[in-house]
Amino acid sequence: MRTILTLILMAAILLVGCSDGPAPGTDPVWFDDMLGAPDQAPTGWPDLATCSPLPGAAGRGGDLVVALAEPVAPGHAPVPLNDAERVLFAACYETLTRVTCTGRLAAGLAEAWEPRENGRRWRLRLRPDAVFWDGTPVTAEAVISAWARNFDITQQSGRPCPGLWIEPSGRGMVALSSHLLEIRLAEPQVDLPHLLAHPAMAVSARRAGWLWPVGSGPARLAADTDLPLPDLVCRPNQHHPEAPTWRTLTVRVLPDADQRDLLGADVDLTVIHSRAAVDYYAQLPDVRRTALPWSHKYVLLVPPTAQLTPASAVRLAAADVTVADGRNTERLTFRRCRPGGCPQLHGPTVTVFTPPLDPDPARDMLQARHLYHLAGDADAAALAARVAARLLPDAQVRPLPQTDLARSLQDQEGAATIVRLDACYPTPCLSTAALLAHGPWLQAALPEDLNDPCEAARLLLNSGRALPLADTRAYLVWRGPLAGLALAHDGTPLLATLAVAAAEATP
Repeated sequence: MRTILTLILMAAILLVGCSDGPAPGTDPVWFDDMLGAPDQAPTGWPDLATCSPLPGAAGRGGDLVVALAEPVAPGHAPVPLNDAERVLFAACYETLTRVTCTGRLAAGLAEAWEPRENGRRWRLRLRPDAVFWDGTPVTAEAVISAWARNFDITQQSGRPCPGLWIEPSGRGMVALSSHLLEIRLAEPQVDLPHLLAHPAMAVSARRAGWLWPVGSGPARLAADTDLPLPDLVCRPNQHHPEAPTWRTLTVRVLPDADQRDLLGADVDLTVIHSRAAVDYYAQLPDVRRTALPWSHKYVLLVPPTAQLTPASAVRLAAADVTVADGRNTERLTFRRCRPGGCPQLHGPTVTVFTPPLDPDPARDMLQARHLYHLAGDADAAALAARVAARLLPDAQVRPLPQTDLARSLQDQEGAATIVRLDACYPTPCLSTAALLAHGPWLQAALPEDLNDPCEAARLLLNSGRALPLADTRAYLVWRGPLAGLALAHDGTPLLATLAVAAAEATP
């Protein structure tokens, strides 16, 4: 099955030097040694100063409450479709690998991995003690089934899925034993372990009598956990090697609340995206706040059919966005680009969206004056209004649902489209290829023999096909003695690591 996201296959198969697998008849050299490497960031990894928002020694016990400002749906789990779901699902569901906030590749459900045939095949050994919340073991067959469901969720949502190219039908993934999984690829892919840390690659299983899919993460839900009303109560998964130290964690879901009201009297911590809320909490003496890493990037995509000059006039100030924090940006990826082989910048793109059978000239003329953005995204709307005022004074700013937005990009509709890229892809090659997946016309702007993501970004900028507008990030706000909170590579707070501060660490 191919979709517009097949390019993420291209995104996935990276790229900086490969090494052959073990010679026939020799024992495989698993990558156990790299898991114990020092926690050092690769070259170009930004935002290191924000990676320890709650320093100090973690204590044990306590009943913590965290408030989130967006809806959470069990039908999406474990694939997050908004920031609140990303926070909750990251605590409850595991990926095979992890990438830390400092850029270090670490074990997840897979305790070791090994490339073969220069990275064309990968073998991953699952953690033998990994079990789902209901006590059933996490097996290679369960991983394959989980990914098939995840790919369906992402396809139905109209969002890029990082794993469609793996072919969950069976040709791309093979369970060699209960805890040994082999992934077979069309091209060598050195950075496959990094791709497997993407949140859409988390593992879960459906069980009769459970509303929520069961996971294997450090935080667990109960079989009778219902929809957020508004509270979801998590408890430590004692089978996990990094079980939380808190006694209970209540996730309070308040999508309709003013973000200035999220940190109620019984709430310990919240994540906010509102500048007004940041200013409000700054005035409260018992409340602390800190910026999280830059996690969203807004890019203006201009199809070749549009008559829009790639003017430098698209320089927007931080005031042009409504989030807690925004900045101008000149990069198309979150990480500073590193030159290297990235063959995934090219390849077939087959869309699942069908253009209209009977083109309507009047409709085409109207669409040529449209500036599209994702419906419900206040920052994209603010940026679209600003871009229209500066570059497209006759344009009609129009919000679209995610699936319609994806279709319009494939069909090269409108004068331009503002898209939001999330920091889920840990390498510049993965990020660049994911950007190209928005439309085959973006890939067509690059020479056929180009495989350098740095040069690809430069050409996209110079051609005016992709113009970065702004980076945005959220803020962490809390009260009381908390410690130990770690962040994922995309800046997501990992609630399983949150803890009350140890007594000796309390002033």
